[in-house]
Amino acid sequence: MSKSQSYGQFCPVARAAEIVSSRWTLIILRELLAGSTKFNELRYGVPQMSPSLLSKRLSEMEEAGIVEKKIATKGRGFHYFVTDSGKELGPIIFTLGMWGQKYVLSEFSKHELDPTLLMWDIQRRLQTTLFPEKGRFVAEFQIKGAPAERKSWWVIIHDRNVELCLRHPGYEINLFIESNLRSLTNIWMGVCSIDTAKKEKSISLHGNEKYIKNFSKWFLLSPFAEYYPAKI
Repeated sequence: MSKSQSYGQFCPVARAAEIVSSRWTLIILRELLAGSTKFNELRYGVPQMSPSLLSKRLSEMEEAGIVEKKIATKGRGFHYFVTDSGKELGPIIFTLGMWGQKYVLSEFSKHELDPTLLMWDIQRRLQTTLFPEKGRFVAEFQIKGAPAERKSWWVIIHDRNVELCLRHPGYEINLFIESNLRSLTNIWMGVCSIDTAKKEKSISLHGNEKYIKNFSKWFLLSPFAEYYPAKI
């Protein structure tokens, strides 16, 4: 760590903070620990971060020994993996998220509502074991209040593998889910229960009755949702 970037202290808290407290570093690590390995996957998790800064932070994390970069076995580019020392930061990041869910101002500001991050989070928290082992399921999300180019999303579960699309995939839609950006974010974060949202009509489901009935079982919420202090 250069002198200009250092706290100038031998304390291990200060020396560790020099590595992990750079802007976006903990968020990138959150994405890596959640299973993202490709550069474009990471960009879904940090949609407001420039590609050049993401590359820079990944290089810094690699230099610090908490990320390892490997050449992709298929196609071009690289895959990024958390090292053993990086994995030890996992419980710290989760505890930080728990603290934020409990004690940080609960109502989200408009600039904090991001449909890309929301849908990226949602697609990796679906209980795919509740879907047929073979076959295809397609859900269309219509998010009111999102920018026009990010208003419509399609989640495809094919042989229990999940794919997220911003363009109509050309398949039959099994379930239509409509909500506004704030309401869907509140549901996801545990601020409002799915049942309450249905009663208040802040979310509507149309399509296959089986998946509507089991929605709360396969649509898993944020891992921090259960720590919300007072669910509605």
